[in-house]
Amino acid sequence: MKRWTQRLLLAALMLMTLTGCWGREEMNQLGIIMGLGIDREGEDIKVSAQVVIPAGVSSNTGKISGAPVTLYTATGPTLFEAIQKLTLTSPRIIFLPHIRVLVFSENFAAQVGMGDVLEAMVRDPKVRPDYYVMIAKGSSAESILNTLTPLEKIPANKLYNSLDNSSKNWAPTTIVNADRLFEEIINSGISPAVTGVELKGDRKAAALESNLMSVKPKAWLEYTGLGVIKGEKLIGWLNEDESKGFNYIRNNVRATVGHVSCPSKGKIALRGVRTISKMKGEVKQEKPVIHVHVESVSTIASVECKEHIADAGVISQLEKEAEAKLISLMKMTVSNVIRKYKVDIFGFGQEINRTDPKLWKRLEPHWVNKLSDLDVEYSAKVIIKRVGSLDDSFQDQVKE
Repeated sequence: MKRWTQRLLLAALMLMTLTGCWGREEMNQLGIIMGLGIDREGEDIKVSAQVVIPAGVSSNTGKISGAPVTLYTATGPTLFEAIQKLTLTSPRIIFLPHIRVLVFSENFAAQVGMGDVLEAMVRDPKVRPDYYVMIAKGSSAESILNTLTPLEKIPANKLYNSLDNSSKNWAPTTIVNADRLFEEIINSGISPAVTGVELKGDRKAAALESNLMSVKPKAWLEYTGLGVIKGEKLIGWLNEDESKGFNYIRNNVRATVGHVSCPSKGKIALRGVRTISKMKGEVKQEKPVIHVHVESVSTIASVECKEHIADAGVISQLEKEAEAKLISLMKMTVSNVIRKYKVDIFGFGQEINRTDPKLWKRLEPHWVNKLSDLDVEYSAKVIIKRVGSLDDSFQDQVKE
């Protein structure tokens, strides 16, 4: 009997060490945030939370009128004070762990900076830092998240999926998640570049359900260029060509489409199906040298001239022209960024640090001033593997 009593007491003590589900929250009590916008209002932070309406996205319910999401806004001196104040208008507990996109307004990113907000978000153990970060170009973050989008019921999912797909298929765009952005802000030898998103069309129609009723929406969201960050603040923008050059240097390009000019007249479109970029540092006579090499495997997408592309000599000529165009693009990008912004968004400093830490320690305090004198050598190798289902263009066979 005594033995059974001891076992019961031991079991009771073991049960006391179990935490159970003391912190659980029921799904029907949560307001799930998919997108969070950050704007400036006076000296305070204004947050805009795009929250899912479950009945609006559920396949088990009949069609309901109204938007599938709602937008709550609040202001506060700090990020989480503003987020907590959302409960003044939201009937549910604000739930951040499912966030897909974090949108900063251009004004906030340039005037206040993104560091404090990122630090607060990354510090929260419930929120995974894999959401995408972007900057609303020429508009507020609130207006971006207040735009209804076709195809994707939840606009934040549209922003996430569009950027994810575009970064894999179009060279000027790239993804920047919170983890990567936070690291590039605090680490030496590199400055971040963040994707820009723009609200185009009729802004007044962006939040109306009628925006989804026409074949072409009156207002839409479009990714446009990359924002250049110095420290934690936005200082300028790269255009499409500069964004493309940046992504080639940083090994962000997976697949894309470009063109080369025909010797006579017209263009030949090349579809890049695989691209790999490599950066290597070297020290020559106590001076750093950066080597950037790009290898691209392409196919011919279209021929708008009368070149005989079945000829190996023509293919070789096209490859050389594509290589020269790539090198020129990268040179132009580096020259423009250093001249206009005097920052290292390419990671040249990091590569020098890996190559020769002692040399980097001497260069680091004056790195911004030494960027213009940095020797960067470029090389490219383009291989055209296939010409498609046709050989030569049929244009010279068209009947008059």
